[in-house]
Amino acid sequence: MDFPPGYSDNNRVMGGLGSGIEVLISFLTMIIIITLTSYCITRIRIAALPPHYSSSPFTSNTSQGTVSTVVEVGLDEATLRGFPKLLYSKTKLRNGNSTVFCCSVCLADYKESDVLRMLPDCGHVFHLKCVDSWLRIHPSCPMCRNSPNGLTGPLAGEVPVPSRATV
Repeated sequence: MDFPPGYSDNNRVMGGLGSGIEVLISFLTMIIIITLTSYCITRIRIAALPPHYSSSPFTSNTSQGTVSTVVEVGLDEATLRGFPKLLYSKTKLRNGNSTVFCCSVCLADYKESDVLRMLPDCGHVFHLKCVDSWLRIHPSCPMCRNSPNGLTGPLAGEVPVPSRATV
C-alpha cells in the first residue's frame, strides 16, 4: 500500500497518543465534576440541618425533647495543690526499679532534680507542670483515666449542661 509523500509510521503513533491523552483528560474532568458535585451537595445538606443538631458523642436526646451536652470540667487549683509533690531522685530511691523514667504527658525523661506530682489513688507520677496543665482541663489521670478528685464512674468530673433546643 502506498502512502502519500511525507507520511510515516510516526504519524500513526502520534495519532494514537493524542487519542489516549484526550481519554485521560476526559476521565479526569469527570472525576473532578463528580467530586465537586458531591462536596456541594454535602455542604447544602449540612447547612439545612437545624442549628441544635449535633453528631457529638456527648449529645443525647431526652424524652422531653431537649438536648443536653456533657462538658468535661477540670480540677480547681486548691485540689491540685493538695496532691503530693516530690523530687524524682527521692521517688527513684523509694521505689527502686519500679519507677518510670519518663513523663507520660510530655514524654521527656525525668532528671534527678525534676519536681513530680503524684496522683492519689493510682499513684502515677508526672512532671508537676505537665500534669497540672492536664488536670486543669481533664478531671482524670492521663495514664489510667481514674479520677484523682475522689469521684468515681465514667462521667466523674463531667457536668451535664442542658440546652433549650427541641428535637
